[in-house]
Amino acid sequence: MVAKRILAFIIFFSLATNAQVSVGSGSYSTTFPGADSAGRNGYPSGTPYVSGLAANQPIPTNDWWSKLVKQGSADNLFNYPFTMKTLDTGLIISYIPWGVIGDSAPIEVGLTGLTTNKVTVSDHTDWTVTMDWTSGDKNLSVTSGVGMPFLYFEKSDQEEVAIKVNNGNATVSSNQLIIENASHGADFVVFAPSGSTWTKNGSVYTSTLNGKNYWSLSMLPQDTTNLQASIDEMEPYAFVFPTDTQVSWSYNESNAKLSSTYTITSEVKEGTNTQFYQGLLPHHWAHLSSTSDTPDGPSYSTVRGEMKILKRNTFSLEHSFTGILPTLPNLVQYSETFDIGELVRKVQDLENSGLDLWTDSYNEGQLMNRLVQTARIAHEIGLSDARDKLLSTVKERLEDWLTYTSGEVAFMFYYQPQWTSLIGYPAGHGQDSNINDHHFHWGYFIHAASFIEQFEPGWLSQWGGMIELLVRDAATADRNDAMFPFLRNFSPFAGHSWANGFASFPQGNDQESTSESMQFNSSLIHYGSISGNKEIRDLGIFLYMTEKTAIDEYWFDVNEINFSSSQNYSLVSRVWGNSYDNGTFWTADITASYGIEMYPIHGGSYYLASNQNYVNKLWSEIESNTDILNPNSTNPNLWYDTFWKYLSMSNPQKALELYELSPNRTLKFGISDAQSYYWLHSANAIGQVRPDITANHPIAMAFEKDSKLTYIAHNYGSSPITVTFSDGYELLAAPNQMTTSEDVNVSGELVTDFTSAYANSSVNLELVTENQTISKVEFYSGGTLLFTDETSPYQYKTDALSLGRHTYYARMYVGSQYEISNPLEIRVGEQTLYQGEINQIPGIIQAGNYDEFEGGIGQNISYLDLSKGNNGDYRTDEYVDSGLDTNEGPMVGWIDSGEWLEYTVDVQQSGYYNLNFRYASGNANGGGPFRILLDGKEISNAINISSTSTTNWSTFKTAQVTNLPFVEGDHVLRLEFDYGEFNLGKMEFSFDRDLDYEFIVADAGQNRSIVLPESSAVLDGSNTVATGTVNYQWSQIYGPSVVSFENENLVTTTVSDLEKGVYKFRLAASSSSASDYDEVILAVNETGNQPPAITFVSPSNQSTFKEGETILLKTRVSDLDGSVNQVKFYENGNLIQELTAAPYEIDWTPGENGDYTLIAIAVDDQGLETQSDPINITVETVKQCVSSGSNAQQGSFSIGYKTTFETVGTSVTVTFELLDTDKSGVIAYLWQESPFQEFELEQVADRIFSKTISGLTLGQEISYAAKFAFAGGLSVTPYEKYVVGSDCSTSEQDTTPPTNFSASISSINATSVSFDLYAEDNSGELIYTIAQNGEKQSFAGQSATSTTVTYTGLSPETNYTFILSAKDKNGNVLSPQKTLEATTIESTNNSCSGESNIAQQGSFTLGYKYSFKTEGSQVIIEFELLDDRPDLIAYLWKKDPFSESSMSSVGSRTFRAVLTNQSIGSTISYAVKFAFAGGLAVTKYFDYVVGDNCVVIDDEDNDGVEDALDQCPNTPAGAVVDTNGCEVFALPSNTFTVSVTSATCPDSSNGSITISSSNTDYSYRYAIDDQAPQVLTDNTQTISNLSAGIYTVCVTVDGVSGYERCYTIEITEPAPLVASSRIDMSSRNMELDLTGSEEYQVTLNGKTFLTTEDRLSLNLEPGMNRVEVATALDCQGVYFEEIFVSEEVKVYPNPTSGPLQLFVAGSDSEVEMSITSLSGNIIRRETLAVPMNRIIETSLGNLPEGLYLITLNGTTVKTTHKVIKE
Repeated sequence: MVAKRILAFIIFFSLATNAQVSVGSGSYSTTFPGADSAGRNGYPSGTPYVSGLAANQPIPTNDWWSKLVKQGSADNLFNYPFTMKTLDTGLIISYIPWGVIGDSAPIEVGLTGLTTNKVTVSDHTDWTVTMDWTSGDKNLSVTSGVGMPFLYFEKSDQEEVAIKVNNGNATVSSNQLIIENASHGADFVVFAPSGSTWTKNGSVYTSTLNGKNYWSLSMLPQDTTNLQASIDEMEPYAFVFPTDTQVSWSYNESNAKLSSTYTITSEVKEGTNTQFYQGLLPHHWAHLSSTSDTPDGPSYSTVRGEMKILKRNTFSLEHSFTGILPTLPNLVQYSETFDIGELVRKVQDLENSGLDLWTDSYNEGQLMNRLVQTARIAHEIGLSDARDKLLSTVKERLEDWLTYTSGEVAFMFYYQPQWTSLIGYPAGHGQDSNINDHHFHWGYFIHAASFIEQFEPGWLSQWGGMIELLVRDAATADRNDAMFPFLRNFSPFAGHSWANGFASFPQGNDQESTSESMQFNSSLIHYGSISGNKEIRDLGIFLYMTEKTAIDEYWFDVNEINFSSSQNYSLVSRVWGNSYDNGTFWTADITASYGIEMYPIHGGSYYLASNQNYVNKLWSEIESNTDILNPNSTNPNLWYDTFWKYLSMSNPQKALELYELSPNRTLKFGISDAQSYYWLHSANAIGQVRPDITANHPIAMAFEKDSKLTYIAHNYGSSPITVTFSDGYELLAAPNQMTTSEDVNVSGELVTDFTSAYANSSVNLELVTENQTISKVEFYSGGTLLFTDETSPYQYKTDALSLGRHTYYARMYVGSQYEISNPLEIRVGEQTLYQGEINQIPGIIQAGNYDEFEGGIGQNISYLDLSKGNNGDYRTDEYVDSGLDTNEGPMVGWIDSGEWLEYTVDVQQSGYYNLNFRYASGNANGGGPFRILLDGKEISNAINISSTSTTNWSTFKTAQVTNLPFVEGDHVLRLEFDYGEFNLGKMEFSFDRDLDYEFIVADAGQNRSIVLPESSAVLDGSNTVATGTVNYQWSQIYGPSVVSFENENLVTTTVSDLEKGVYKFRLAASSSSASDYDEVILAVNETGNQPPAITFVSPSNQSTFKEGETILLKTRVSDLDGSVNQVKFYENGNLIQELTAAPYEIDWTPGENGDYTLIAIAVDDQGLETQSDPINITVETVKQCVSSGSNAQQGSFSIGYKTTFETVGTSVTVTFELLDTDKSGVIAYLWQESPFQEFELEQVADRIFSKTISGLTLGQEISYAAKFAFAGGLSVTPYEKYVVGSDCSTSEQDTTPPTNFSASISSINATSVSFDLYAEDNSGELIYTIAQNGEKQSFAGQSATSTTVTYTGLSPETNYTFILSAKDKNGNVLSPQKTLEATTIESTNNSCSGESNIAQQGSFTLGYKYSFKTEGSQVIIEFELLDDRPDLIAYLWKKDPFSESSMSSVGSRTFRAVLTNQSIGSTISYAVKFAFAGGLAVTKYFDYVVGDNCVVIDDEDNDGVEDALDQCPNTPAGAVVDTNGCEVFALPSNTFTVSVTSATCPDSSNGSITISSSNTDYSYRYAIDDQAPQVLTDNTQTISNLSAGIYTVCVTVDGVSGYERCYTIEITEPAPLVASSRIDMSSRNMELDLTGSEEYQVTLNGKTFLTTEDRLSLNLEPGMNRVEVATALDCQGVYFEEIFVSEEVKVYPNPTSGPLQLFVAGSDSEVEMSITSLSGNIIRRETLAVPMNRIIETSLGNLPEGLYLITLNGTTVKTTHKVIKE
């Protein structure tokens, strides 16, 4: 077997020497293709740590021990019950009941003298691994298996076993080493061969094993009470060593039974026992087959639950496979509220969708699945064109992935031979560099392949080989597969998949999204079934059923036996090797925890509903812990559709009700609204799954509703099959389709002459069928029965149709059962110019002014937009995401692949044109391409877009496209977008030159009227402009009857059989080199005048408004043969207003509350009228509660806030108004109290923010607060409770303004004026507003209490006029206002002291005072905050180099700092940061010259004495004077020298002062401080043994009265070494300023040098740098600093719509990434592997738009980046 493996491996590589390997029509690369344009693409770094047999096998990944293969060491080995960690010297063995191993090392097993720098995997089987330590001749190996309470050791001969016991009580009993209570109460036993002895040396026990080379170590059951009895029981199994473990499976199709057998092959080292000691986990022992041996030993407690010991070499499991489906059956007609027209529109919204060009393998799979699920529904309801479009899109992209061409770097597969893995590029989520999630990604691809094969049989014959490579990569069932490891992702014994390729987290391996693992398993069943590959099908069934049981036990704990008592939820979202939790890899939000275990919902998802009690319990929990009942939640983790589809498995009616409440929800990436709508209605029709009923066909299921069973089977084959269910029911399944027991054996097609019509026209419908058993046919529109026909042919002529889209279908009855026909949509109305404005070429077309549809929304008519709703602010009633840019005009943004826009244009002159268009792209890689088409023909090449910015999407540039050929006349210009990532502005077309080829300008003539009884007309195309031979073809587009053409191939022809109504005809003219078409309309009536058309644009039908609200009544009108002269609006039959000119829209305010029916009547220029369809609206009483306050649960308010709750229907609008005016840059967030969530509030006015919450229940209590964030801080209101529907406005309203208002000026300063204010109000609270020159400041006050306020921010010596007003908090304003004038005084500010309110961060209300004062070499800095702020502290900011230090509080709001050792004359610059509850504010920087105390005197003779005190004026220059200014005796200043020898160390008292005189003409005395004068002997004297300090030395001259020369000197002691650094990260340079010594010893990263420089420039290395500075004196201390220099990190694209790439330079193998909001909330934290190409891929796809902080931490990386999510 081993030789076979090696041979196969060699053969493969000999065949794979070329870079491209062909497989059928597909291919892959065996050479790394390199990075793409964004630097992506990678593969695992390093080489696998394998040896022995494992070195000749494919490299196993995604197992519990895979970290060992990648790193050659592992600290996260959890196999139940052991916890293990490798060392260079052996293996640490422990028992950790939960979590990581950490520093736990109770037992270390090794060999004496063994040490190695790597541990390898030398062998592995289905659930064991053998680890190997080799160093020279020394070898140690240990085999460990999942569920095995023994570890099996072997060593090289002659070596001595060494076991170090670091914890626990060790005793030797014969050949056994017993270690009790080693870790968490666990006991261990080492079984040495018989005759072995143990020698103890300290804590180390050694043995030569009696010359043998094997031993084992066991962990005893935790509940062991009799230690020896447990040892005796286990001893017979101690030397039964496993050599192989294998799982095998078989599926019995006839009875749907899956059998799996687990076998251990062993080698008996000694003794007679041959049976093995194997633990079974809950998913094993709960599903043992009736023929299997059962556990007969003790139990262990594990993180997975109870592990029961089986003393056998084999056991078997049995499961009943309940089946899966491709999708749910088309029985939606039995769901009462189902609307086929609604479903058709939802399918049409997606049918032209493209797939992103910028994507990765995971996101690609999700979007393909979205299209596949939608296409399956299109097929079920008969929309074959839509199905085929979607199929074509998926097939084209999938074939691209499955084909490699030289030079390609994206949409390809690369087989990495070193790691034996198939990698898809572009990858996502570590699929390439860490081999993560292959089963998640490939499941989508494999399912898509099955879908393609279903509708294009034979496709797999060309592409199936590549698809099966994907199957093999993730889950090959062949242990001899030379390319891939056996069941890579699936752990056969654990029963589930592991997602992490190399188990790179301390908690061990993990799996998060079990639902995507089950999607993979389902895809294998579908693929195997449709391809006829039963091995793959049965593999899928084995994986599906085994993993289902593991999910039930370990993720859901449906039997409530496995989760710990501390687990707060009924599921977990991540199972780790030794723990589980409810986090996800992007958020800790519990909402995501639920959703990730359900997404995606598909036909294989009903394993989720096998236990209905659990489903109901979990749903109740979801309602309590998430916002699922709030239809307007903005939580990005609330995947509404996924939750509803889960709910539909137990309560589909409630799921439908919730669905209907959230039409404007944001769809999760990868979700199809069409699938959601169809799924919920189908589930509502068939009820709950019956898991107890199985079938002899795997693609079959049974459901039950109201005691009625529905049987369903899908037959992928080409012949009918009979599916037998386990209850005996037989279902004949038709080939290649889904069949149900509710199907009626009838079929038919609903057809019409034309699928479009003019307004007020009718159309003919016919149900075409060959079935003779039909009893009747009913024609429907929506849920309305229109007509019943009981005889063939089944026909119906509609009434006159209003503008809009009308969807019809037919019910075909056989008795009481029926089938529904295909849906048929009739479009009534024309595609017209936006607001009738003609787009002329040459000329300018605004991108946002695309065409509109007369009948309403233009989706799929004048445009296709793939996101429902308009993300912009222009034409918000349409789906196109357009906005009105101040500079660019109406622009289009949020462009997606597959979208298009159309513009009707009038080309003035045929020729080549140039296009200059405006665009913006915030993607570093740019955007596009897009293409230009004219009348459906492409006239441009692909137009790519370059980036205009990496920080915004509003920087517009101009690009040019040349050589666009246009032919004169009216045409439809279309822009088709292959990819988005740009905003499109105006487009200017200019004429360049004449066309240089023959062209045709078709002309079908003028629209005209035909007056009955005339029934024929001439169609005249003779004005067509052409050269050469032209072919003509007339055709009918629509009309009330099918006309007869005299000859449709003549340029002029006659049509007959005309009836009353409107007809449209098309003339197509073509030659061998050119073609064109034109259309003409004929209106046939009795008068020659066709009535006008009219429809409401606004309001929408069934809208609700609040009383007093102004409602826009807006219509769209047209007239075929004239003009509309008048529109009349009516409510409930009463005329509202008549308009005689466009625009035909009015603002209307209903007079009363209640229900209204609105109609509009259009009157044309000849008096004909048309009435619109009625619009029904409701006007409801406003139920409102208003409150105000000033308390804060966080931060503080200077004035307060106002809260308004307003109920309209079942919606509540919550409005918060911030009354404070001293806060700038305000944004607001709504806090929901329970469950806590935060939503951004919409700003509706200055400091007023609002949000509407819908879907509430009258009487329900809600509780919300507002968080106001502003420059420098935040403030949060208390929670305000409100009962939905309650109205506080019925109580007496306060409408009385304040009274007795008085105002006076109390003081005037240079930059502020203070006022004394007084007023009275019955509310007790007042708000005073003071305004000048448009600038307002507001202040809070109390009624009948004088309030002094200060208006700040003024300029000195300036006259101001102040307008003062008073109001209460209900907004009642006192009139008249007060006017006061004041002139500010001269500023007394200087560099030493003053007052200011200027802030560099945050803001000040009153401001602050500052002072700088020099005393000796010290500078004293004081700042006083004038604002009243709670919890105040202050920090001093030094400007250069920047530093921050705490200040001392010397008063209530005054803070001081003292700077020492300052040099007189030097300039310093400082500011102060005031931090307080809720925010901070920072002063400006102040420059100050040390020594300047800002004192100026008058001194005319410059002798230093002020003139007013100078008794001897006009003293000669240079003379020495006394305090009176009179000349006195003096000696030259250099006569005396006073020198100092400082102390050598602190407290040494060995300093000295030396005094000497250079003038020997006099005798001198000296005195130190207050000591008696001493004679200066020999004119010099040294005073020794002085301690450090400041001394005053005075010298006098004997015989000279009044002369004294004093010196203030300082004996210093070595100061603590002072060093300050300045780091330039861009150049990796550190500037170090040093003081305290003449010479310094500097050590940088272990390298030492000496320097006398006091400023150094040091080059830093990436990662942690350590700088140490010392002097020759130890007593000066040591300066030490660690500086982390981050490697370069680039983040792109930024802004991003979701995908994000992080380029991480350097050598880190992994980094920790955290994403936080601006408010500081941690949104996601995870450890990411850095791939070989240094590009980490992540996504913000699920986060709302906004600004986020992304922080990366690693060994050489530590950076934070701001990222904008668009």
